[in-house]
Amino acid sequence: MELKTTTEKRNFIGHRILLLKLYCSLSFVSIIGDQNIDDLSQRHVFITGGSSGIGLALAHQVASQGARVSLLARSLNKLEEAKESIPLSSGVDVSIFSADVRDYDAVHRAVNDAGPIDVLVVNQGVFVPQELEKQGLDEVRFMIDVNLMGSFNVIKAALPLMKERKDRRPTSIALISSQAGQVSSRIIELCCLVTKDLFCCLF
Repeated sequence: MELKTTTEKRNFIGHRILLLKLYCSLSFVSIIGDQNIDDLSQRHVFITGGSSGIGLALAHQVASQGARVSLLARSLNKLEEAKESIPLSSGVDVSIFSADVRDYDAVHRAVNDAGPIDVLVVNQGVFVPQELEKQGLDEVRFMIDVNLMGSFNVIKAALPLMKERKDRRPTSIALISSQAGQVSSRIIELCCLVTKDLFCCLF
């Protein structure tokens, strides 16, 4: 199929990315089952990038299974919307934390305030839809800082408390990436794919 206009190309990529995000969401459900944490009742699930998209969808799902849910994201307005919407569908209250994953101290404070975590979902990610040669260095650094270093910050802050939990039931860390990292394209911006896939490969 030949895409002639820039708009057609963007729409095609947008639809493909949407399908890939859906695949990631379904994959997380499988991770929960494989780890024998399918019973999420009273378990604490902490989701970064949880105010929209995949993170918010997962929050609704695990809340419906009886989990205690904490969400971390930058936008306080979106977090407050999530805090209102999730109890309407699940009856479960949600804790929200407005923080930038690039700021380790802010993430550390949020994790400590949230309390012991059973399931950590590292879901945040940014994407600038431009070809690599059109990217500014600041935009590239931004994606690396959020997608790669931000994930390190979240896990580094949460892991000690997860290991020190008095409850010895299984815990889990889920890293949300995308199969787009395996797709060659001149249209999808390279840096976003590399940073997300690189981090997953390190664990």
